[in-house]
Amino acid sequence: MAELSKLIDRILDEAQRSADDILSEAKDKVKKIELSSENQCEAKYKSMVEKGVREADSLKERLVSNANLKARDGELKVKQEVIQRVFEAALRDMKDIGSEKYVEYIKNNSNFSEDSIIVVQQDKLDAVKSAFPNAKVLEDRFTESGFIEITGGIEKNYTFDTQLNYIKDEIQGEIARVLFK
Repeated sequence: MAELSKLIDRILDEAQRSADDILSEAKDKVKKIELSSENQCEAKYKSMVEKGVREADSLKERLVSNANLKARDGELKVKQEVIQRVFEAALRDMKDIGSEKYVEYIKNNSNFSEDSIIVVQQDKLDAVKSAFPNAKVLEDRFTESGFIEITGGIEKNYTFDTQLNYIKDEIQGEIARVLFK
Protein backbone atom coordinates (compact mmCIF):
# COMPACT_ATOMS: atom_id res chain seq x y z
CA MET A 1 0.00 0.00 0.00
CA ALA A 2 2.84 2.19 0.57
CA GLU A 3 3.69 1.77 -3.03
CA LEU A 4 0.20 2.62 -4.07
CA SER A 5 0.40 5.70 -1.95
CA LYS A 6 3.72 6.61 -3.57
CA LEU A 7 2.24 5.97 -7.01
CA ILE A 8 -0.77 8.15 -6.21
CA ASP A 9 1.55 10.85 -4.85
CA ARG A 10 3.68 10.64 -7.95
CA ILE A 11 0.62 10.82 -10.23
CA LEU A 12 -0.67 13.75 -8.21
CA ASP A 13 2.76 15.44 -8.43
CA GLU A 14 2.86 14.92 -12.18
CA ALA A 15 -0.71 16.13 -12.48
CA GLN A 16 0.19 19.17 -10.38
CA ARG A 17 3.30 19.86 -12.52
CA SER A 18 1.29 19.36 -15.67
CA ALA A 19 -1.42 21.67 -14.32
CA ASP A 20 1.26 24.19 -13.34
CA ASP A 21 2.80 23.95 -16.84
CA ILE A 22 -0.60 24.36 -18.47
CA LEU A 23 -1.40 27.26 -16.15
CA SER A 24 1.99 28.82 -16.87
CA GLU A 25 1.45 28.40 -20.62
CA ALA A 26 -2.03 29.88 -20.30
CA LYS A 27 -0.64 32.83 -18.35
CA ASP A 28 2.04 33.33 -21.01
CA LYS A 29 -0.61 33.21 -23.75
CA VAL A 30 -2.76 35.68 -21.81
CA LYS A 31 0.25 38.01 -21.44
CA LYS A 32 1.02 37.71 -25.17
CA ILE A 33 -2.63 38.38 -26.04
CA GLU A 34 -2.74 41.34 -23.64
CA LEU A 35 0.51 42.72 -25.07
CA SER A 36 -0.70 42.18 -28.63
CA SER A 37 -4.03 43.84 -27.79
CA GLU A 38 -2.25 46.76 -26.14
CA ASN A 39 0.00 47.14 -29.20
CA GLN A 40 -3.00 46.97 -31.53
CA CYS A 41 -4.91 49.47 -29.40
CA GLU A 42 -1.92 51.78 -29.27
CA ALA A 43 -1.37 51.50 -33.03
CA LYS A 44 -5.07 52.12 -33.69
CA TYR A 45 -5.03 55.06 -31.25
CA LYS A 46 -1.97 56.55 -32.99
CA SER A 47 -3.59 55.99 -36.38
CA MET A 48 -6.81 57.69 -35.23
CA VAL A 49 -4.86 60.60 -33.71
CA GLU A 50 -2.80 61.00 -36.91
CA LYS A 51 -5.96 60.84 -39.02
CA GLY A 52 -7.60 63.42 -36.75
CA VAL A 53 -4.57 65.70 -37.02
CA ARG A 54 -4.54 65.33 -40.84
CA GLU A 55 -8.27 66.06 -41.02
CA ALA A 56 -7.88 69.05 -38.70
CA ASP A 57 -4.98 70.36 -40.80
CA SER A 58 -6.99 69.84 -43.97
CA LEU A 59 -10.00 71.62 -42.47
CA LYS A 60 -7.76 74.45 -41.29
CA GLU A 61 -6.26 74.79 -44.79
CA ARG A 62 -9.73 74.83 -46.39
CA LEU A 63 -10.97 77.42 -43.89
CA VAL A 64 -7.92 79.63 -44.43
CA SER A 65 -8.20 79.23 -48.21
CA ASN A 66 -11.91 80.05 -48.09
CA ALA A 67 -11.25 83.09 -45.90
CA ASN A 68 -8.52 84.25 -48.30
CA LEU A 69 -10.87 83.84 -51.27
CA LYS A 70 -13.59 85.82 -49.53
CA ALA A 71 -11.12 88.53 -48.58
CA ARG A 72 -9.79 88.69 -52.14
CA ASP A 73 -13.33 88.78 -53.54
CA GLY A 74 -14.19 91.58 -51.13
CA GLU A 75 -11.08 93.49 -52.11
CA LEU A 76 -11.83 93.04 -55.81
CA LYS A 77 -15.40 94.20 -55.28
CA VAL A 78 -14.21 97.33 -53.49
CA LYS A 79 -11.64 98.00 -56.23
CA GLN A 80 -14.29 97.57 -58.92
CA GLU A 81 -16.58 99.97 -57.05
CA VAL A 82 -13.77 102.54 -56.83
CA ILE A 83 -13.00 102.16 -60.55
CA GLN A 84 -16.71 102.51 -61.34
CA ARG A 85 -16.82 105.72 -59.28
CA VAL A 86 -13.80 107.01 -61.23
CA PHE A 87 -15.65 106.38 -64.50
CA GLU A 88 -18.79 108.03 -63.16
CA ALA A 89 -16.80 111.07 -62.02
CA ALA A 90 -15.04 111.26 -65.39
CA LEU A 91 -18.39 111.12 -67.18
CA ARG A 92 -19.79 113.88 -64.94
CA ASP A 93 -16.73 116.01 -65.69
CA MET A 94 -17.07 115.34 -69.41
CA LYS A 95 -20.76 116.30 -69.35
CA ASP A 96 -19.90 119.57 -67.62
CA ILE A 97 -17.31 120.77 -70.13
CA GLY A 98 -17.57 124.34 -71.30
CA SER A 99 -18.99 125.35 -74.66
CA GLU A 100 -15.54 126.02 -76.18
CA LYS A 101 -14.23 122.56 -75.34
CA TYR A 102 -17.53 121.03 -76.47
CA VAL A 103 -17.28 122.73 -79.88
CA GLU A 104 -13.62 121.64 -80.08
CA TYR A 105 -14.70 118.03 -79.34
CA ILE A 106 -17.20 118.17 -82.21
CA LYS A 107 -14.56 119.65 -84.59
CA ASN A 108 -12.05 116.93 -83.70
CA ASN A 109 -14.47 114.02 -84.05
CA SER A 110 -17.02 114.88 -86.75
CA ASN A 111 -16.86 114.40 -90.51
CA PHE A 112 -19.52 116.87 -91.58
CA SER A 113 -20.84 116.70 -95.10
CA GLU A 114 -23.78 118.47 -96.76
CA ASP A 115 -26.05 115.62 -95.67
CA SER A 116 -24.86 115.52 -92.05
CA ILE A 117 -27.26 116.24 -89.24
CA ILE A 118 -25.98 116.59 -85.70
CA VAL A 119 -27.72 116.01 -82.41
CA VAL A 120 -26.16 117.93 -79.52
CA GLN A 121 -26.65 118.69 -75.85
CA GLN A 122 -29.53 121.10 -75.35
CA ASP A 123 -27.49 123.51 -73.24
CA LYS A 124 -24.81 123.70 -75.98
CA LEU A 125 -27.20 124.22 -78.92
CA ASP A 126 -26.50 127.94 -79.38
CA ALA A 127 -22.72 127.49 -79.14
CA VAL A 128 -22.80 124.72 -81.78
CA LYS A 129 -25.01 126.74 -84.15
CA SER A 130 -22.67 129.69 -83.77
CA ALA A 131 -19.53 127.57 -84.37
CA PHE A 132 -21.05 125.63 -87.28
CA PRO A 133 -23.46 128.04 -89.03
CA ASN A 134 -23.88 125.80 -92.10
CA ALA A 135 -24.46 122.58 -90.11
CA LYS A 136 -27.89 121.01 -89.77
CA VAL A 137 -28.43 120.87 -86.01
CA LEU A 138 -31.58 119.21 -84.72
CA GLU A 139 -33.56 121.38 -82.35
CA ASP A 140 -36.09 118.77 -81.25
CA ARG A 141 -33.76 115.93 -80.26
CA PHE A 142 -30.87 116.20 -77.83
CA THR A 143 -28.15 114.08 -76.25
CA GLU A 144 -27.24 113.93 -72.59
CA SER A 145 -23.61 114.41 -73.50
CA GLY A 146 -21.39 114.60 -76.56
CA PHE A 147 -23.09 114.50 -79.94
CA ILE A 148 -24.49 112.20 -82.62
CA GLU A 149 -23.71 112.69 -86.30
CA ILE A 150 -26.32 111.35 -88.73
CA THR A 151 -25.25 110.87 -92.35
CA GLY A 152 -27.36 108.94 -94.85
CA GLY A 153 -29.49 107.48 -92.06
CA ILE A 154 -26.42 106.12 -90.23
CA GLU A 155 -25.85 107.46 -86.74
CA LYS A 156 -22.31 107.83 -85.47
CA ASN A 157 -22.52 108.03 -81.72
CA TYR A 158 -19.98 110.37 -80.14
CA THR A 159 -21.81 110.72 -76.83
CA PHE A 160 -19.46 110.72 -73.88
CA ASP A 161 -21.22 107.69 -72.36
CA THR A 162 -20.61 105.67 -75.52
CA GLN A 163 -17.04 106.85 -75.96
CA LEU A 164 -16.23 106.09 -72.32
CA ASN A 165 -17.83 102.63 -72.54
CA TYR A 166 -15.89 102.01 -75.75
CA ILE A 167 -12.51 102.54 -74.05
CA LYS A 168 -13.53 101.34 -70.58
CA ASP A 169 -12.17 97.80 -70.93
CA GLU A 170 -8.90 99.09 -72.39
CA ILE A 171 -8.18 101.63 -69.65
CA GLN A 172 -9.66 99.83 -66.65
CA GLY A 173 -6.40 97.98 -65.99
CA GLU A 174 -4.35 101.17 -66.20
CA ILE A 175 -6.73 102.97 -63.84
CA ALA A 176 -6.43 100.08 -61.38
CA ARG A 177 -2.61 100.21 -61.57
CA VAL A 178 -2.61 103.95 -60.88
CA LEU A 179 -5.15 103.75 -58.05
CA PHE A 180 -3.89 100.64 -56.29
CA LYS A 181 -0.11 100.63 -56.69
